[in-house]
Amino acid sequence: MSTSDSGGFLPIDWRVAFGLSVTLLWISTGLLYLLQVVGWGNFVHLPTADIGSFLEGAFAPLAFLWLVIGHFMQQKEITANTKAISIQEQSARRLEVHSQRDSYFKLSELVQEQLGTIAAFHYMSVCGPTGTEEISGEEFSEQRHRTATGDHSWFIRKMISLAVTNRKDMTILCEIFYGTDIRERHSENFARTFRKLLNNAAAVDTDDMVVDALLNGSAAGLLFRIIQHVHGEEQIDGLMGFPTVNGPRV
Repeated sequence: MSTSDSGGFLPIDWRVAFGLSVTLLWISTGLLYLLQVVGWGNFVHLPTADIGSFLEGAFAPLAFLWLVIGHFMQQKEITANTKAISIQEQSARRLEVHSQRDSYFKLSELVQEQLGTIAAFHYMSVCGPTGTEEISGEEFSEQRHRTATGDHSWFIRKMISLAVTNRKDMTILCEIFYGTDIRERHSENFARTFRKLLNNAAAVDTDDMVVDALLNGSAAGLLFRIIQHVHGEEQIDGLMGFPTVNGPRV
């Protein structure tokens, strides 16, 4: 029963309605017993102690009834409060996850830029004056300027292209990624930085979509897998044409 449906009546819990009905019936029965069996005159002339004992016995069941009703009403309130707290906790968790995801994506932009810088110097080590001399210092500077304008994965794609071009020759792949101390340091630094980014993504990803996109759908993820493959830690899908590696790099 609600105010809008019954012309202004407030809703009453069925326990309260039951208690009121039993109380009214009990008092009516007691008055009937008092008037017809005991007699009002006889009752009034009873000693005060007897009247008190009579009233105590008469109203004790009602007191116990309302004690039980109050207990169940309190349990209902506790259940409602617990449910409200649970909803608040779920809302707080959703807000926390949302905040963590926002923080992750902001962090991801910085880390992607860092990964691009690592790949740039790695590419320069392989194809620059100290490597195959395919690119000059001036060309490297021009391409670095391109990455500074927002294309942070430019040199990551360059490294992937080198790896794919030489994918059938594991000796060349090892030379590209681990041929010198500098290249080895760049490879390990790239893998370590990407792994940290991947761990942060896993911490805020409830359905593995972000982790999967990062690992399998990004240039940085592909280069990371290539480095792991050359190091012998992970096999890349044979459809990409990379040879099988058994154990650590050679």
